[in-house]
Amino acid sequence: MKYALLAVVLFTAACTKTSDPHEQEKDPELISISVTDQQVVIPAGGSATILLQVDEPGFVFNYDVTSPQCQIELRLHGTTSQPDSYFIQSITPAQNEGSYEIRLQDKGIHLTYKEQVVLCLITSRPGYGKTMIATKAFQVISSLSHAGISEFSFTQKLNPALTADVNLQISPTQEPYIHKIEGNIPCWLEDLNLTATFTSGNPVKVNGVLQESGKTVNDFSSPVEYNVLTNEGTLLTYTVRVDLFTGLPVIIINTEGGKPVTSKEDWMNATIRIQGMGSFEDLPQMKTEIRGRGNTTWCWPKKPYALKLESKTSLLGMPKHKRWVLLANFMDRTMLRNRVAYKIAQSTSLAWTPRNETVELIFNGKHQGNYMLIEQIKKDKNRVNISDDGYLLELDFHFDNEIQWMSEYGQSVQLGKIPFAVKFPEDDEITPQQIEWIKNYINQAGQAIYGPDFCNPENGYRKFLDMQSFVDYWLVFELCINHELANPGSVYMYKDKDTKLFAGPTWDFDWGTFSYQASPQARGKLFMTEAIWYKQLFKDPEFRALAKERWNALKGNFEQIPAFIDREAEYLALSAELNFKMWDPAESRFMNGGNLINGDEYLSYFSAVERMRNILVERIRTLDEKINAL
Repeated sequence: MKYALLAVVLFTAACTKTSDPHEQEKDPELISISVTDQQVVIPAGGSATILLQVDEPGFVFNYDVTSPQCQIELRLHGTTSQPDSYFIQSITPAQNEGSYEIRLQDKGIHLTYKEQVVLCLITSRPGYGKTMIATKAFQVISSLSHAGISEFSFTQKLNPALTADVNLQISPTQEPYIHKIEGNIPCWLEDLNLTATFTSGNPVKVNGVLQESGKTVNDFSSPVEYNVLTNEGTLLTYTVRVDLFTGLPVIIINTEGGKPVTSKEDWMNATIRIQGMGSFEDLPQMKTEIRGRGNTTWCWPKKPYALKLESKTSLLGMPKHKRWVLLANFMDRTMLRNRVAYKIAQSTSLAWTPRNETVELIFNGKHQGNYMLIEQIKKDKNRVNISDDGYLLELDFHFDNEIQWMSEYGQSVQLGKIPFAVKFPEDDEITPQQIEWIKNYINQAGQAIYGPDFCNPENGYRKFLDMQSFVDYWLVFELCINHELANPGSVYMYKDKDTKLFAGPTWDFDWGTFSYQASPQARGKLFMTEAIWYKQLFKDPEFRALAKERWNALKGNFEQIPAFIDREAEYLALSAELNFKMWDPAESRFMNGGNLINGDEYLSYFSAVERMRNILVERIRTLDEKINAL
């Protein structure tokens, strides 16, 4: 009997599990956490609550926000940073098991904010393979932002003239309760009467008129002020500023009957008006005449034009005149070659360099791209300031002027001799006596330059030429790497009654400049010291000394040009984007035997500008070394 009892005891012991003192029961596994609301609105200086739901109600964690070991954190979505406008004030269990009420407190730092955040539960327990579980992102917004405008756009559906929807950016200013709404409309619109689509928690008014999103039309050609009154009685102001197009002034030209310009000789009737885009005074519509211009440039797809206004008028802040030019700069990937060259010339002592501004051209209702509006070289008190007894001359190998001749003194690459032409007096006004007089003067100057006493201060070339203007003119061509001085092409000189002959003004600096593509011989050296008369002039020690003096006097001005390039490139960025969708500067190679002219035609806009800038910086170093060694 006792054996049977022992067997029962042993069987019972075998069926009873012995507890392992090292084995501990695992905490309930946490899978996810969530919030009950997708948006929390916090009153200014106040607080708001949101419910956190833990999927495993029995999961134990530290939710004491005063404890350094608190396992709940609030983070900006996609970052490890915490918001700086509000914080978790407290966490308390809610009525339902596994729910926690989280109170968010405004810090009073920012009046408006609208952010995507997540709640994180830190779970650094071994065996789970996770260190943090987060909720889906939800929005925390201040009551002022909630009442105010949170989205603002112009849709193509409601504004058919647009090429795409335009979303504007809303941002605060330094002034409390005042915001700015800004954006760019990347296409040309004749007017800015647009229907805005916006989101706001409270009614919105403009000049006291209630605004309906997607219905109310306003004129956005000037800033429009939207006002919203919050529930707390605070007035919020949103100033909407719209940049139209590229931000550059816009010239609108319409020819009679919408006909294209096909001639460089025949003027066509047209109208012109200018939208200054807030940077310049607008020009109301007025009559003008228009024709083509240029030699090689007229053969390219993007055409340059000459304008003759019905009366002397100031355009874009430049002095009044009838005659203006629209340069297409077709071959120039940087759109800056002429602009920078004129800036360089303006920093010298040359009496006048054509003023210019970069514009967008709308021709017969169609955008033609980026152009340069520039003063045409004309006799005028604000341009080439000579009297009626003066002369304006052009040296150009095209040899296509009415009054022209070849001078045997000096040298040119294209024609051997130097071609001279009279640009003023005009062809229909100049007399035979005037023609003969200026020919004789140029002949006497040539004889003096190449005569045995050419360095004589009284009877040599200095009697005929203004030395400083010829030095500064040469410096501009050397610095810009413009070989046209030697051709010569678009080279100008002028003289007034009883004055010497002056060099200038500069013109036409888009072919091969700021590049070694067309002038590889310029790299590391001076290359225009033999152009036209300069080979002889540089034989004069005083001319060389003046070249050194002028270079060192102007070098500081030239060293400011790279920064000018940087500013201009940023200003023209949007214009460049649109321009090069229409025009391919590499097509210019077909007028140059299939060879690229500037060497940057296949580069991106900013790469081409950077290349230009670097070459200019290098060129300044080269000229500093070589001129000071003359």
